[in-house]
Formats: sequence, C-alpha cells, structure tokens
Amino acid sequence: MFCRKEGKKRIVVVGIEKVRGGVSRWYGRVIESASKANLGSFMRDHIAADPLVKTDCWTGYKGMENEFPNPVREKSGKKGENFGAMHRVIRMFKAWVRGTHHSVVALQPYINEYTYRLNRQLMNEVVFENLVVRILAQVPYPYKVFIKHLIQFSNPVFKS
Repeated sequence: MFCRKEGKKRIVVVGIEKVRGGVSRWYGRVIESASKANLGSFMRDHIAADPLVKTDCWTGYKGMENEFPNPVREKSGKKGENFGAMHRVIRMFKAWVRGTHHSVVALQPYINEYTYRLNRQLMNEVVFENLVVRILAQVPYPYKVFIKHLIQFSNPVFKS
C-alpha cells in the first residue's frame, strides 16, 4: 500500500479516530494479509466495542458484528472519496516518509513514529507542563510515608 519491495506491495491497515469532524488519532499496522483474523486483531487492539465503526465493503470485515455491533459499511468511492479524512492522513504519512526518510526498509517503525507524532500534536501542553499538571493533581505523599514504604519494599522481612 505504501511501499514496494521486490515488486510486491506491503499491506497496511489504518484506523482513525474522528472528534468534532477532525482526525484526533491515527493507528496503523503492517499485516500479512487483509484477512478477518488480521483486521480483527488490529480492531480489537485499537477500537473499543461500543463506538461507531465505519469500514469499507471489504469482505475481511464480515463476521465481526459480534465484537463491533452495527458497523457502517460504505464503498470507498472514486479515489476513496467516502473516506476523505483517512486518505488525507495516509497521504500525509506517505509525504512524511518520502520527505524525511526518502526510503523505507522496515515500515512498521516509521508507522509507530508517525503515530506517536500525530497523536500527540493536539496536546496543548509540552511534556514537562503535562507532567507538572499530573503531579499537582495527585494527593500529597509525605516523605516519611514514602521512606517507610521504600524500606518495606526493599526489605520484605522488615516489620513496622
């Protein structure tokens, strides 16, 4: 789908999460075949059982109604017009790989890096600010209690 190796295309399954009309997250995985087993594994790893799931009419999705009830199936249309947001993210990924790395040997690490970058771009705080916000949201943990637990953890024979 994205790259060629010895004249054969690699198959990549892609899923996006849309919030308020825009893409908030993307996930991708290189798979051996577009079978029900491979697609189901990807969907179980990245999709909760209750949300609206929209797929194309690929036969590999048939039989997953038990795990993902009421899926919406649509034909992709010409050049994927019914899945515009997904195809836009795929084009951005391909442009990023070509522009930054020029060629790809192992595709999955690049998908993982792009997933990390895209899924965190919407965070308003930088990492340090996010860490400080999380620390301040916790209840105080006094130093004496911390040391007591540390001693007990490092020496299980110790009785308080």
